[in-house]
Amino acid sequence: MGKIKELERSARFDLQILGRLSIEGSATADSCLCNTINISVTGALIETGFAVPSGALIRYSFTIPGTDRTVDVAGEVVRAEVSSETMRRTRSSGEAPRKLQRYGIMFLDLSHEDRTAIEDFLGFYRKRSMEQPKA
Repeated sequence: MGKIKELERSARFDLQILGRLSIEGSATADSCLCNTINISVTGALIETGFAVPSGALIRYSFTIPGTDRTVDVAGEVVRAEVSSETMRRTRSSGEAPRKLQRYGIMFLDLSHEDRTAIEDFLGFYRKRSMEQPKA
């Protein structure tokens, strides 16, 4: 229960970062690309066309924008929802498009160095977004 309380307190920032997701212990070591919708030091909301079960243990990696630092963290899928906003394009094979799924990931083993790197990036991101004039 304590981890969920921490998730509620963490500031989340809307952004777009390309990431990679793989299911831990998967027999086929498959991974897929995902779009990071928002992120905090305790977790992220990602979007992908691949199905991942709630409660799944995953590996999630992404590069912090403007740096060469890659964060690779274990996580647990704590929320899943179908995005009503977007669908994947139809493939050339004629396969019907799949709706994109959104998954809330709770980070389980974020290192101190990765946590600091994310905090630094989010601090920079927050400052930059406050300085930009509103249209």
